[in-house]
Amino acid sequence: MDDTDLTTGTTSTTTTSAPPLRNTPGHTGSQPNRTPPPPRGAPRWPRWVPGLTVAWWLAGAVTALTAVLTGRHLPVGASTPEAAGTIVDSVPSDSLTAVLAILGLVGAAHAAWMTSRAGRPATRRVRAAAVTVSGLVVALGVTFADTSLLARMGYLPVVLVRAPFDPELAGAFNQYVAPAFLLQLGVLAALVLLAVTTVLFVRRSSGACAVCGRLDASADHHAPAPAGETSATPSGIVAWGRPAAIVAATIPCLYALTRLIWVLGYPLGLDPEMYEQDAGRLVAPAVGLGLFAVVGAVLTLGLVQRWGEVFPRWIPGLAGRRVPVALAVVPASVVAVAILPAGLSMIKGLLEMSTPELLANWAAFGPGVLWPLWSVALGVATAAYATRRRGTCRLCGRSPSTITPRVAR
Repeated sequence: MDDTDLTTGTTSTTTTSAPPLRNTPGHTGSQPNRTPPPPRGAPRWPRWVPGLTVAWWLAGAVTALTAVLTGRHLPVGASTPEAAGTIVDSVPSDSLTAVLAILGLVGAAHAAWMTSRAGRPATRRVRAAAVTVSGLVVALGVTFADTSLLARMGYLPVVLVRAPFDPELAGAFNQYVAPAFLLQLGVLAALVLLAVTTVLFVRRSSGACAVCGRLDASADHHAPAPAGETSATPSGIVAWGRPAAIVAATIPCLYALTRLIWVLGYPLGLDPEMYEQDAGRLVAPAVGLGLFAVVGAVLTLGLVQRWGEVFPRWIPGLAGRRVPVALAVVPASVVAVAILPAGLSMIKGLLEMSTPELLANWAAFGPGVLWPLWSVALGVATAAYATRRRGTCRLCGRSPSTITPRVAR
């Protein structure tokens, strides 16, 4: 506007400019609700995962609904012997198929709602509500899975080695394409997709980067952090990494100990008569699962050791090179997901045993009681490893050196 100087009679012009808009994920220039295209070379999975989640859940709902309307049922529940290890194995198959149809519709609608709000800011309460709904859906979905995935993963090395020489084991490959097993894989994949979509929603709605999760100091108006803490170095999850890794490595070792003792000829925690009858069939699986558990425990410790970040000298061709983050995070995440339903299934089997039977065969199910804890601990250790290994983000460009500490308000 024009201001006239009364003493000189001159006129000066003062220009008032609006503060520049900050470019944050989902907020650019004059289009605050449109997500800008990612820079060249940036990961694109945050763009297609939400859509895939909606389509996956909707496809599951349509499949289950079609079965209900045609008077059929999916391979779940009491009518499916292959699903005998699930928590809901005593529920009628028709009822569970209807539940899956409803669950699929709820999951698809929830994922679609979160996807439709991409880039829009949301309050803590809205984000908490979204996480709660996702958690309830995941908790219900886990009840449709059992030990199948973990068992198939554990037996696979033994099957691959012995199948050419053992016709009985060669037939075990059919179990990997059984309808009940494929349904469990589909359910677990749906749960993982929904969890990832929820994380993306929480990050985007709070102004954080969808890929790395870093949150600039000025971008969060809802969750102030303690003085000196930065989102690039979140002390919480990283600090829990080491104790979580120790727990996640100890539990499978306890399981391996019982199985390897069986191999040595001592029926620890097993009915001696049953051990004598099944000793021949127990040896190969016990060796395979025991060694699988030990190898898993060692690799878990790599999440908090130097050799988990840089290949050691004794690995030819890779010595001294940095371990790709995905090489550690992806397998650990798959195992963490597979352990949870397996642990719940083992606890269910334990509760169904009579006291004398439980005392005579405690080693068969006892270690499985700790598996839910194993799943959580491995998940925390994996998240801490991934957080600690974050470099400069290829999407937002943020790095530990570009994040301003947030001051407590």
